[in-house]
Amino acid sequence: RDPIRLDLFDFDTWTSISTSMEAKPESKPTTGSAAVRSLEERLSAGESVICAEGYLLELARRGYIGYGAFVPEVVLECSEMVKGLHYEFAHCGTDVIEAFQYDVHRQRLSVGGREQDLEEMNRKALQMAREVAREKGLLFAGGTCMTSVYVPGDENSYKKARASIEEQVKWAVEEGVDYVIGETFRYLGEAKIALEVIKAHGKPAVMTFCLHRKDDNGQLTTLDGVNIGDACKELADAGALVVGVNCARGPGTMIEVIEEIRKKCPNVHLAALPVAYRTTEEEPTFYNITDKGLNQQAYPDGLDPMLVSITDIKNFTKKAYDLGVRYFGICCGNSGHYTRTMAETLGRCPPASKYGTKLGGYGPNRELKESLNYESGRVL
Repeated sequence: RDPIRLDLFDFDTWTSISTSMEAKPESKPTTGSAAVRSLEERLSAGESVICAEGYLLELARRGYIGYGAFVPEVVLECSEMVKGLHYEFAHCGTDVIEAFQYDVHRQRLSVGGREQDLEEMNRKALQMAREVAREKGLLFAGGTCMTSVYVPGDENSYKKARASIEEQVKWAVEEGVDYVIGETFRYLGEAKIALEVIKAHGKPAVMTFCLHRKDDNGQLTTLDGVNIGDACKELADAGALVVGVNCARGPGTMIEVIEEIRKKCPNVHLAALPVAYRTTEEEPTFYNITDKGLNQQAYPDGLDPMLVSITDIKNFTKKAYDLGVRYFGICCGNSGHYTRTMAETLGRCPPASKYGTKLGGYGPNRELKESLNYESGRVL
């Protein structure tokens, strides 16, 4: 990694780290898979792990995936863009290169008439991620997610969901992943199916829910009506290495979910990967956000004005860390500077820290504050 340049480093980020947080950068090998420490080893040692997500919306924003349908054809048609995003996240501090398998399942590809490309698309995504992970000395993760066919009480839907998940997990294991991520599950029942499949293939599992709602009693629940803390505990008890939440909720509305999970799961490894959008108590997920200026729903293609600031990411990371979260990341809306901010808030100095905030030719941010005229907003 690059040496720390004191004339370029973001002193505000570094000095604002709470005493309870990691205060020294963690060393990483630069090449080869043998030297890469496992996810379980790192978490058991109390270290934090960052897994940069958000490929779907970032590639849509760059013009390589269609909004709404979100068929990830870019994996085959412009694979260099996916690989480039892997390198960008590595540069900005991720510990994990996650293969872009999100929504690369049979149900999603059938929407865009690409079902015949299912295996090729999954394997290509996995092979690109593996190449970057091994080159950079990072963990390599595969993934599966909600299938959209699961219906509580419908045995036939269970079989379809299991078959879809089985395909993705099988290919991920064959391509050599270090662990498998099961993400954005709305139903505990479907998450349990995914965990069973991952365990059957002998890989550690990171299991996260996408939480939309509170029930009529104000409880945070999955769509099959299970308290989110109880749902995570059930998965942890069944053998998941990490449990938690990702997607849907931004930094402003995910903390209450983590608090609820921690009550029921005091001694498990927790994951928190919010979207990078300003959700509120009134509009708790990015699906709900209203663009007040246009008086219309922002999702799916009008979310850019609703992005969070790096200060939001700093504050979320600190709060989540203090609640015991050690598996971090950012989901939809993620970009390199958000991942860098999360890494720096955790005491890291990724290569991208070399290019931290510098205004008016000044170096350390503590000088910037002294030179700003806060009434005019101009640099003096």
